[in-house]
Amino acid sequence: MKSLCLALLLLPVLACAFEPLNTDDAGTVKSGGNQIEQYFFSINRTGGTQQADIVTPGEEYTGRTDAKAFPFTYTRGLSDSVEASFSTTYYNEPSGAYSKFSNYVFASKWRFYEDEQEGYALAVKPTFILPASQPQQVGGLGLAAFNYGINFIASKYWESLELHVNAMYMRSPYNTNYSVGTATDLNRTNIILVSIAPVWTICKNLKLALDIGATTNPPSTEQYLSHYALIAGILSLTESVDLGVSYMRVGMNYAETFASQQAGATRSEVGITWRF
Repeated sequence: MKSLCLALLLLPVLACAFEPLNTDDAGTVKSGGNQIEQYFFSINRTGGTQQADIVTPGEEYTGRTDAKAFPFTYTRGLSDSVEASFSTTYYNEPSGAYSKFSNYVFASKWRFYEDEQEGYALAVKPTFILPASQPQQVGGLGLAAFNYGINFIASKYWESLELHVNAMYMRSPYNTNYSVGTATDLNRTNIILVSIAPVWTICKNLKLALDIGATTNPPSTEQYLSHYALIAGILSLTESVDLGVSYMRVGMNYAETFASQQAGATRSEVGITWRF
């Protein structure tokens, strides 16, 4: 019980990092602390008909081809319950007559409620995404308009299990004079994302996670929701460095995401989180 109480008191510092999950947690970087997340992901498209398959907020990719990219996030703890972050993504593939850097995201997370004894925490995270260039929008590397949204986050902590739930709304306009990921169909601009992620502590330095969610499918000519399922592992190499890996399947139904049918797309991700 003493170790459990100590863990609950340290929730803001020890909560799992955003990467390599899609679902965020209510923990924040400690006041005056810093965190860098440097990851690499590889997207493999298999379906060909589903356009918007990468649902990680700020890392959406709507291109019709495979992709390889390096998402980077810097987070600063402003207080014990508030953090601010900046992220961007460097695309090694695809390439074209545009900058390889895209998805300039500014965000702030406020943990406005926590019950240390019961292990509950609630947070909100507003997000602002700068416009991509017109060629980047055509290539699927972003939207050529100012996007914004807010994520409501609920977390529950037990001794060896965490449960995180997200409900996110994004307003995602784009330059309608240009295609999005080479697709000319009109896109939905009101995007919702709901997800849940249980995270198990297997041993002192290892966590395993399952992340499941559904999101608005932007092409207005296709069905309203698409779905994803993700498995991830987080290995603590030191007290301040974590190695994360994940594998995600996306489809128009959960049969596609859980491997009984061919997925519309898959994403493999690996990277490092460094706290200092």
